[in-house]
Amino acid sequence: MLSVNRDSFLSLVRMGIGHSSAQPDVDNWQAIKALADKQGLTAVVADGIEKLQDTKRPPKELLLQWIGEVMQMEARSDAQNKAAESLGELFHTNYIRTYVLKGAVIAECYPNPKHRLSADMDCFLLPSESDFDAWSLGNDLVRAQGYEVGDGFYKNSSFNLPGLLVENHRFMTPFRGNKKLRNMEKVLQSIISADEGENRFEGTWLYRPPVMLSALFLIEHAYSHFLHEGLTWRMVLDWILFSKKHKKEICWSDLDVLIDEFGFRKFYDSFYQLGAYLLGEQSFENLEVKERRMLDNIWAPLDLHESLHGVKAKFQLAGNYWRARWKYKYFTEMTWLRALMEWVFGAVFDRHPKLD
Repeated sequence: MLSVNRDSFLSLVRMGIGHSSAQPDVDNWQAIKALADKQGLTAVVADGIEKLQDTKRPPKELLLQWIGEVMQMEARSDAQNKAAESLGELFHTNYIRTYVLKGAVIAECYPNPKHRLSADMDCFLLPSESDFDAWSLGNDLVRAQGYEVGDGFYKNSSFNLPGLLVENHRFMTPFRGNKKLRNMEKVLQSIISADEGENRFEGTWLYRPPVMLSALFLIEHAYSHFLHEGLTWRMVLDWILFSKKHKKEICWSDLDVLIDEFGFRKFYDSFYQLGAYLLGEQSFENLEVKERRMLDNIWAPLDLHESLHGVKAKFQLAGNYWRARWKYKYFTEMTWLRALMEWVFGAVFDRHPKLD
């Protein structure tokens, strides 16, 4: 029965994105709803349900609840977009160009952009004129508006605006202690620094990064989530829809070189196969053992950890890497112990890293 529910869920996702018209027969709609919520695809599955025959839809009470949640998601999306546009306007008047990382760049690849679940806005700031520290100025401008800014983390600052949590990235990758990610950070920053700001969201002062940057950023983001927390089908779907929309703009040969250079090959190949499985273009029988293990990880609850401090945090960290050791074996070029030592080295000896 568990397998049947999962197959029905994937069928509804395919219908929701317009990839398939095959209508599943669902026996346990509560189980489907739970899967949709857990995987961050509540609204996408609702789009699939809308295409079902009336006799195949969920019971009325559950359907009305579902529709209500989707409407709330759409309202949150509107509020987030409004806040993001206001932030872009604030930064623009102070000669800062606001690039959106993921978020709206991915949402616009969905049939209904408001149905792509988003918890926050990731941005990267560059000066539009002259040369100054746009990240620091951006933080100061938000503080001047009366909002608290947390900037104690080396990678990004964070602040809450009405309706929107923002992560203002100083760096795009968690490269501290990791030479390959440090090199990737240099590549990403060289790509975005060369951009001339010609690809702006219509009617706003928010900018799309170059497509190659978004492609690399998405892959690294999924890779890091997989190692430290776990994957969801939404992350897989993000890549499917983004890569399809920008298929002609991505230089695939260059991307392949970068995937190898930064150590993502083992992960990416399986991640790609799971995308084909989601679309129904790859069968379970043809998945390799490591891909089946990745699939199990997607279906499993996310491995979220309580934030601890002091000695307990150190033991927690070691335990997290130990539990993920099978992921390092199959999907990375290093052991879990090497990864842990790199993290410790970076946290102790490179607490406030800078790019050369």
